Amino acid sequence: MKAKYHVAIVGAGICGLSTAETLAGSGLDILIIDENVHLGGQLLRKPAGSPNQFSRWEPDGMKLKGFDLVDRLLAPSRSVDIVTQAQVLGIFNDTRLLIHTKEERLVETTAEQILLATGARERFLPFPGWTLPGVMSLGAAQILMKSHGILPGHRTAIAGTSPLMTAIGSQILKNRGAISGFFEDNPFCKKLTFIPLIPHHRRKLIEGLFYMARLMINRIPMFHSRRIIEARGEPDLISFVAVKTDVRGRPIPGTEKEYQSDALAVGYGFVPNIELAVQAGCDVEYRPDKGGWVVSTLSRDLETSKQSIYAAGEVTGIAGSQKSHIQGRIAGYAMLKAREKLNVKTDTRLSKQLSRLYSLNDRQTGYATFLNELCRVSPAAYSRIPDQTLICRCENITMGTIKAAVQNGFHTVGSIKKATRSGMGRCQGRTCTPIIQEILTALIQKDPKSFPAPSSRAPVKPVSVRSFLAVRSFLDRSTEGESTPTRHKKERQ
Repeated sequence: MKAKYHVAIVGAGICGLSTAETLAGSGLDILIIDENVHLGGQLLRKPAGSPNQFSRWEPDGMKLKGFDLVDRLLAPSRSVDIVTQAQVLGIFNDTRLLIHTKEERLVETTAEQILLATGARERFLPFPGWTLPGVMSLGAAQILMKSHGILPGHRTAIAGTSPLMTAIGSQILKNRGAISGFFEDNPFCKKLTFIPLIPHHRRKLIEGLFYMARLMINRIPMFHSRRIIEARGEPDLISFVAVKTDVRGRPIPGTEKEYQSDALAVGYGFVPNIELAVQAGCDVEYRPDKGGWVVSTLSRDLETSKQSIYAAGEVTGIAGSQKSHIQGRIAGYAMLKAREKLNVKTDTRLSKQLSRLYSLNDRQTGYATFLNELCRVSPAAYSRIPDQTLICRCENITMGTIKAAVQNGFHTVGSIKKATRSGMGRCQGRTCTPIIQEILTALIQKDPKSFPAPSSRAPVKPVSVRSFLAVRSFLDRSTEGESTPTRHKKERQ
């Protein structure tokens, strides 16, 4: 890793790869940093060392594009530095990045321009027993199969509102696994709102029909308007309870039914990973049609409120891999324009290409609204979580503890954190913070937009004490010129 780069790209998913490929060959020194062992994020996840092979016809065409991007970036002619299994712990005022490598070393580098393509994580609706072995997120089930060749269980139930549900079901069947049932929280009619989007999103329709056809051919029991309310077993999952819901998402008393299964994969959509952007000082906004708190961009060129820092992909709104690919290219061209390596006014071909990308990006807005509305669960579902249910798994904080704090006047995520220690564990609130915000919205009936914006400080990811001791020299340089009390306060933090 060099001491200085022209461009640093944080995140090597489809968005980051698209930007890097757009910039490659322009004479710039480019750095890509990613936490995973492989490039391509969750979409291209595969066992380490396996070739980038895929069927020439796939319902998700973005996988083929993704592997093509990887092959091109790994070509000897492309001078792109790629650092995997590394985490960016912070971005500081002079565009310095503090990076934690797989060797547990802290490395710093600077970049004239930075792209934040940090993706998203799953959203959850807790229920009693959701911490039992055998109960997992849809993404975890996908990682087991894609990275390790392991089925989630002998018989797996799939539940929630996530678009991943049909894809996971198809993958389980493709790997000769068994599915005990498919429990969709939404009524079927909610999916029909996709119909007006078909002209611009035919590929999504084909993909969905392909997955559904595989489930139907294998005669998988499918239920709509069913919500998981309890998982049972000791010490592992044995069964779970599902209840019917009405058109407003409210449970119908007396419709509870127990189902047998040794694995349960559940998901309720996605939440943008904005922590690094917040730590870097970028403005964020609450947009339910985009998935919650997202990074704000000042223009169609995706530059944030911090000069020379760009954001693209899921951090600007949940909409899938196609939007990430489009925005990655837009960000790449924007960086080149800012460096005066491109002239849109004189290059007619480039101007048309950019106009097309802007138009394609605008089309993703409708799909994003549909997707995030499909994944949304009624606030009442969070207010009905039983008191004994764990909300913060790291600190063992239950729903009852959260309710007690709310009754005592703690009405923000930050104040709940101070009162209960929720969000202060190893995951640093990535799992429980969105849940707590939904709980607060339901209990105090407050518009989520009125909540304070999320806060984040370095290090944005857990780091060992051994590695962190080496950061003192970095902190000393970061606080040069500040008063002694201010510098000491930052060091204590």
